[in-house]
Amino acid sequence: PPHPAPSPWGNMDSEGSGLPRQPSASPPVEQPAAPVPASEPGTSPEPDPKPDGKGQGKGTEEQKKPTSFWISWDSLQRRVYLSKWVALSCSKDQTAKIWELNSLECRGTLGGYHEGGVRCAAIDRKTLMAVTGADDGSMCLWAMDRYECKEQWLSGKYGQQVCVSADWEHERACTGTAEGILCYWDIKRLGLRSTVAAHEGARITKVLFDGGIGHALTASDDGRVRKWDVNEPEIKCLGTFDGHSDSISALFADFSRNRVLSGAADGSLTFWHLQSRAVLAKLEGHSDKINNFDVDLDKGMAVSVSDDETARVWDVLSGKSLGVLEGHTLAVRDVKANFDDSICVTCSDDTTLRIWDLVGRTCLAVLEGHMDRVTCLSANWKKKQILSGSDDFTLRLWDVEKHWCDETFFGHAGPITMLC
Repeated sequence: PPHPAPSPWGNMDSEGSGLPRQPSASPPVEQPAAPVPASEPGTSPEPDPKPDGKGQGKGTEEQKKPTSFWISWDSLQRRVYLSKWVALSCSKDQTAKIWELNSLECRGTLGGYHEGGVRCAAIDRKTLMAVTGADDGSMCLWAMDRYECKEQWLSGKYGQQVCVSADWEHERACTGTAEGILCYWDIKRLGLRSTVAAHEGARITKVLFDGGIGHALTASDDGRVRKWDVNEPEIKCLGTFDGHSDSISALFADFSRNRVLSGAADGSLTFWHLQSRAVLAKLEGHSDKINNFDVDLDKGMAVSVSDDETARVWDVLSGKSLGVLEGHTLAVRDVKANFDDSICVTCSDDTTLRIWDLVGRTCLAVLEGHMDRVTCLSANWKKKQILSGSDDFTLRLWDVEKHWCDETFFGHAGPITMLC
């Protein structure tokens, strides 16, 4: 029999759904839009674009990306004004780190410019600036609130930057190098104003600076302390303090009271008059290198620490030893004293810290936890806390009253060289 005429709808599909099957010659049919994925439970679907064009293109304000800058939450400045403890640590890993010790967190790393271990630093909590010096001779000026480098001096022309002293109010600073060069800086733009061969061929170990009068003190491996007038047009030597027979390893000065205390590698301590350079007292008792001391001229007292494994309490006006603090089994590296409460804390190569009673000359507690020698300390006596830095790459925060470790801070990849 003859075939029936084909239906304009074509044949029905094989599954009997009742929908016509399109003939192959028919024009393409627009495909339906992809289904909108179902939203997660408890969430609302994205709103459709508005018909008038609003909402297209840039549209509503994008959600701000989270920032790690201090100003994105409580600013560093506000934390400082609220007496929250902010510290800066320097390390041989070529970086410095900012620590907020109330929240027990690292808030930023200052790095990327130094190509040697960061040896020295100075900070200004008023302007939130910091300056660092490194073994490669470079200097960097940092904004601590954003932990970004504002200025840099990347030349190693004058040798390793060993020590720095900054007067932020007068925007000036002095550094001492391993080549014996005293450098005078404009700290605002980190511009080098002038230099002088302060101790030619001998490493400068300490530098102290008073921008108000424009005077600086340098101490060196040649066993001499020198006083300098750094006011332009050139740096002039105002005098030399002779008396030590070995390298100067510790230095303190009060420019307003004209007093200087110096300690040497031969174990000697000398108390000087700054203007006349006369010896006021010699503090005898240590038998090895003086590593550091803490001085209070109002009370006329000092506490010194030495490689002879002891600390000593002094009457600096008379030069008399008031007692010996014995207990460490290796060299004692640093000391922080609270003369009002008559206590001090020392740290040592034996990996421990010790808390001492300055009146009874007795050890109140031994703080253990570091795995390598402890090289530097920073104190907050209002909060009764001590921060220690070690060659084990860590910092530890200690409670002086409860005699325990509040927190251990990791992050550095090298020994800690300085705390401020």
